[in-house]
Amino acid sequence: MADSPFGLRAPSLPAVFSFRAWSVGLLAAAIFYIVGHWIKQTPLWKIRGPPSVSFITGNYSQMFHVGAADFHKYITKTYGRVIRINGFFWDSQLVVSDPKACTTILLKEQDVFEEAHWFLEGHRHALGVGLLATLGAHHRRQRKLLNPVFSIKHMRSLTPLFHGITHHLCDVLQTKVAGGPAEINMVEWLNRLALELIAQGGLGYTFNSLDPDVEENEFGKAVKEFTPTLSSLIVFRRAFPLVSRWPKRLRRFGAKLLPLPMVHNMIRVTDILKKCTKEIYEEKKALLERGDDVFKQQLSEGKDIISVLMKANIDAPAEDRLPDEEILGQMTTLLFAASDTTSSALSRILQLLSQHPVIQENLREELNEACSRSGKTDLDYNELVSLPYLDAVCRETLRVFPPVAFAYRVTRADTSLPLSQPIQTATGAQSSVFVPCGTAVAVNIIGLNRDPHIWGADAAEWRPARWLGALPATVAEARIPGVYANTLTFIGGGRACIGFKFSQLEMKVVLSHLVRAFRFSPSKTEIVWKFGGIASPSVKGSTDVRPQLPMVVERV
Repeated sequence: MADSPFGLRAPSLPAVFSFRAWSVGLLAAAIFYIVGHWIKQTPLWKIRGPPSVSFITGNYSQMFHVGAADFHKYITKTYGRVIRINGFFWDSQLVVSDPKACTTILLKEQDVFEEAHWFLEGHRHALGVGLLATLGAHHRRQRKLLNPVFSIKHMRSLTPLFHGITHHLCDVLQTKVAGGPAEINMVEWLNRLALELIAQGGLGYTFNSLDPDVEENEFGKAVKEFTPTLSSLIVFRRAFPLVSRWPKRLRRFGAKLLPLPMVHNMIRVTDILKKCTKEIYEEKKALLERGDDVFKQQLSEGKDIISVLMKANIDAPAEDRLPDEEILGQMTTLLFAASDTTSSALSRILQLLSQHPVIQENLREELNEACSRSGKTDLDYNELVSLPYLDAVCRETLRVFPPVAFAYRVTRADTSLPLSQPIQTATGAQSSVFVPCGTAVAVNIIGLNRDPHIWGADAAEWRPARWLGALPATVAEARIPGVYANTLTFIGGGRACIGFKFSQLEMKVVLSHLVRAFRFSPSKTEIVWKFGGIASPSVKGSTDVRPQLPMVVERV
């Protein structure tokens, strides 16, 4: 080591050379990997798609920014059912809405088309070992134990609870419009409502989120912040596989060093979620340790999902039981998956009803007649699901505006996607697409749900009346592999949304009260919808990251 003019010892030539050698070696390895990946993906290059806008992030900025809805509409109309887009460093990825190809992805070859590594590891570290973070036999074992919790029988038992929570919201809104029509940020209250529905119906816990006089606790705040924070990281999450195999402490240390406030916020939010769900779980577990009879009595009185799940876990064969870590994972996953998707769907419905006053009045009339026939204001499960116009409004909204626009998969082996209609490529028409191992594939939920070849020329139009008559024959012929209403809104196959009946019940209970009690009209502000993980409304031009949906509300 030689002395520097400033009294410091300068590194010797061999040390400098060693550092440079390592840097050059790492750069060469990265280039070698990227070029090798490009060569493997050459069969995809002939598939048409939009030009990349960035060498580093490809088309991601177009896929997920505020105006992404227009971009999605443009690429589907321009390039058809199979589209090639670019990810990081010109990584070729497919966006697929062909029904036959989607059947292969979600049903026939679901073990080849698995969840992306960044998706699995991201949810594992943010939410724990829940349904969103497991694959294969592990996922099926979790799902087997959870399936009875989401049965129709259990949904019936939750209906009175949902009515009671919604009454609380109506009381709050009645106070706000007591002096006449008022502009209210409805998404804020729908978020609070959805959070309380899943808290009480899912965890047997209350955030008191509908009481404006009660200060919100850190748990409730963290749940509300989770999705906006996660959405702000949606591009960075695709780089997660690069560090996912590092030790947990090293990942956490590295994340804290990053000069990115949203990363630090994500760490804080997930720490709170895990801490609070563990406290709730330990309280329930303590009842079990005090004696099985005491615990069973609590379970017989409580209908929340986690209590019922814990009871099922006790009664299950040893090989099917979930460890504590996985029960905790289901709890945090429930909070995330059930609250924001429901509030997104309800926000969209109320916005559409405000823009279509005739449809709003028709729905109100059906609900009033149903209550008059039954002689009660709280319709039971069977009465709610038998209302055709209410069902049509829900189905049409979830078809045209699914809260989640894409389902992401990555191929674990070379495979081929058969197509129901040939596509035009740079080398001519082809009726199947070869997909190399390691290719990212996005199932285009919104594209298939609005496909004019399936739903007709008005496929992109919100028209609930289409569900009151016979659907076009092309809908049945398409054989869409979804679990709900010939759509992919709740996906299909072994990873279909397990809680879609829960979500449907929430929506119908809430609408049965809000539409009868209040009239909704658009405000003068322009609303745009952000496409992160879950669609959320915002005022155009606003810098506020929180969802916003100002509407004029008045008593009926």
